[in-house]
Amino acid sequence: MKILYSLTCHITRIFVRLFYGHKIYGQEHICSKRAIIAPSHTSFLDPPLIAASWPTEVFFLAKKKLFSNPIFGPLIRRLNAYPVTGTAEDVASIKLICQLLKNDHQVVIFPSGIRSFDNTIGEIKPGVAMLALRCQAPIIPVYIDGCFDIWNRTRTFPKLKGKTACVIGSPIECQPFLLMEKKSGQLAMSEKVGEALEALKAWYDNGAIGSPP
Repeated sequence: MKILYSLTCHITRIFVRLFYGHKIYGQEHICSKRAIIAPSHTSFLDPPLIAASWPTEVFFLAKKKLFSNPIFGPLIRRLNAYPVTGTAEDVASIKLICQLLKNDHQVVIFPSGIRSFDNTIGEIKPGVAMLALRCQAPIIPVYIDGCFDIWNRTRTFPKLKGKTACVIGSPIECQPFLLMEKKSGQLAMSEKVGEALEALKAWYDNGAIGSPP
């Protein structure tokens, strides 16, 4: 693990525990092999929170325009972020993700594509399932709670008080969907991701008893 990445995660971990009482549920669901981490997305805080919650190194995709900043761009590159355009024609990004997964890395891809405007789990785009099936990598759904109130798209800076949680769900394996027709398999797996995120939210809202589904 890179020194800068490890140090940044350590500092972030201390920060979110101190200011937000951050809790992590479902760590037993984390696998050591290649995987796509698919979190809900409502806040600027989501990416660093995922990195701080994960016990191993993860890789991120970020909008290409963020890398044009002379200070922020080089920094996020060193923190395992890679530029993508976010379009279906972005063949280079698809190849990059597949290479990362082929090397048994775990890649964070927000399945809704954009941050939620109203703190709900957004529509799941088919891209995550397409990549998972193409690379035969499981999808690990992750529900993030509390970040919308702390740092949503309308705020310039985060609040320094609040409560956050990261709820990690059971991996969604590819095998059942690989047996289906290509488009049908992608659609079915995308729906499964959405259902899993909603189930994790319900589990947390109902008291977080036992192990997350």
